[in-house]
Amino acid sequence: MNKAITRRDAHKLLLGTAMTAATAGSALRAQGTYPSRNVQIVVPYPAGGTTDVVARALAMGLGKLSSVPVIVENRPGASSTIGAGVVARAQPDGHTLLVTTGSTATLLPHTLAMNFDPLKTLTAVAEVSRTPLFLYANPELPAKDLKGLVAWMKANPGRISYGSYGQGTAGHFGGVLLERAAGVQMLHVPFQGGAPALQALVGGHVQLLVDAYQPGMEQVKTGKVLALAVSSPEHSPYAPAVPTFRELGFQEVEFISGFFGLFAPSGTPRDVVERLNAMVSEVARSADFQSALPRLGVLPPRPLKSPELQASIQRDNAAWAKLVKDIGYRRGDG
Repeated sequence: MNKAITRRDAHKLLLGTAMTAATAGSALRAQGTYPSRNVQIVVPYPAGGTTDVVARALAMGLGKLSSVPVIVENRPGASSTIGAGVVARAQPDGHTLLVTTGSTATLLPHTLAMNFDPLKTLTAVAEVSRTPLFLYANPELPAKDLKGLVAWMKANPGRISYGSYGQGTAGHFGGVLLERAAGVQMLHVPFQGGAPALQALVGGHVQLLVDAYQPGMEQVKTGKVLALAVSSPEHSPYAPAVPTFRELGFQEVEFISGFFGLFAPSGTPRDVVERLNAMVSEVARSADFQSALPRLGVLPPRPLKSPELQASIQRDNAAWAKLVKDIGYRRGDG
């Protein structure tokens, strides 16, 4: 789900966020002594992807609000669990933070071998943005819409393969949920990231792909790929012609929609968490930040306090645990 954003787009996003955040800085700086030194935000994905650009925009805004440098460090690997583990083991004082996808705390504990429990070692501070997933298709398919494709798959079981950006990820389980909801059979082909999966789709090596808005939607615009459905309950404002899984009768697939969140080590003082939550809200509400969201294909965050977000994550974690168990998925399954 972490797609390359052009350097020019990233520069525009960061400049716009910095200008708006500066106007609110004096009020928030008056609240307490936190932060007292540089703040580090760990991003558990490579530089240039959507998570990285969102984190850097947030870091720029937080830096202006707090008057201390907020530095982003990329620690990719193991589907985000390496970087997340670094923060989980950090000093719980609010100076080492994590920006990652919600699945790090909800889905991945049930599909990957992790040497820490994110529910016990991380505190959800604030939601930064939301990210639905899309079902993309190679245009050579025998049907050009999802309902027609489902009918064809029922008549030709097992002849369609779908790619994802990794085994045990939300992209993988998007296909699993579609199989269950539609009563069809498909072959899952996991890739090491979204870029090779999209290349395989364009090349016809897989027929379907479950992934984020970028860069798949750029291929839709060129006609090399079709967008058949989106996992958000409502149409995406950035691709309004794409139907939702809900309106097509496959509402169960909505569960794969995710978010980007800011996390701190468990044990971080409550007043620090509350201050961070307020600062994130200030940055996320800025007109410049919101105007940049279409370039990333993400949606504004829900205005949740930390306990509300933590409770939401716990519910999603439990729901993913049940789903993984119900389908009989085991770590290492394709």
